[in-house]
Amino acid sequence: MKKVLIIQTLVKQYRVSFFEQLDQALKSEGIQLRVAYGDPTEAERQKLDNVELSSEIGLKVQNYWFLNDKLLYQSLWTEIFKSDLVIVEQASRHILNYFLLLFSTLKLKKVAFWGHGWDRQAETPKFSEWIKLKTINKVDWWFAYTEGTAKYLKQCGVPKNIITVVQNSIDTEEFKQYLLNVTSEDLERVREKLKLKNTDKIGLFCGGLYANKHWKFLLESNHLIRQSIPEFKLLVLGDGPDRQQVIQTVNQHPEVLYLGSKFGYEKALYFRLSDVFLIPGLVGLAILDAFVAGVPVVTTDIPIHSPEIEYLIPEINGFVTEHNQQEYAHKVINLLLDEQGLTQLKSGALDSSKHYNVETMVNNFKEGILKALLK
Repeated sequence: MKKVLIIQTLVKQYRVSFFEQLDQALKSEGIQLRVAYGDPTEAERQKLDNVELSSEIGLKVQNYWFLNDKLLYQSLWTEIFKSDLVIVEQASRHILNYFLLLFSTLKLKKVAFWGHGWDRQAETPKFSEWIKLKTINKVDWWFAYTEGTAKYLKQCGVPKNIITVVQNSIDTEEFKQYLLNVTSEDLERVREKLKLKNTDKIGLFCGGLYANKHWKFLLESNHLIRQSIPEFKLLVLGDGPDRQQVIQTVNQHPEVLYLGSKFGYEKALYFRLSDVFLIPGLVGLAILDAFVAGVPVVTTDIPIHSPEIEYLIPEINGFVTEHNQQEYAHKVINLLLDEQGLTQLKSGALDSSKHYNVETMVNNFKEGILKALLK
């Protein structure tokens, strides 16, 4: 039986279904999957979205951090040598990666990268990005997040025939069921609890509370939106390092409701209540929750978005404005006042959700693994 090892720093809640389904898909091909991972750093722990895998799939190891969490070592030599293919994050902080790149060069081990291609959140060029660029073409296979990632890889000289576009996604089926189970009585109960009127226009933010999400920009834009739409209310869902700052700011604005982290059915309730999904900062996989709920996304044209920003098609399932509060607020105001246009965007968002799902990602990943093993 062929063995595949995926090495992760940690495991996020949204990845569990993917790993479980990939495990089953590979078993049907006579391939064993192991996912090695460790505990999160304190900064990651504060996001409250880290989980553990079952022992059948997961292998919990000790994370050894150095240089103020800039370098990571995981002792996985036994698993590495037992595996036919090792898939690692394309991250320069992983000490093991440098040994694996050497093994790949010497044809001692098949190694694959899984990643974005470059750090979209880096404000200035870093030494770590230089390392990524120098090693980008030193593996046997590439699992690219999106078509945009694949395009970048090809520009950097990575052969097209060793790139698999996985179409990064999450398991939206469970969330879809939660949304379908929300009743009009449930919505009325939540409106009463939050003191919302049926005529209120609702904006929703759902995500991590940290600087790159530009939550301050959103709260300032909220003030401008309310000047034109007094019945506008903003719901903020999420947690993170900036939680206390958000609470302190929100306390000064009664029209903004901070509700903390919400999951499953509770999260579905708030998505069903909302007219628009407002995320002026970094857009990631949360965009798929919005699409499944049929809620159009409004963001800004900043360079730090994750690859999933490619899924947003302006005037089809959302909008991208200049990173300017007046422009952002103006777009949201026009959208909320255009009932026909808003309905069309909601329909477009729902239609987009059909193209991005974990089943497609699992199949793409499986096919890439099969090809990599044959290489």
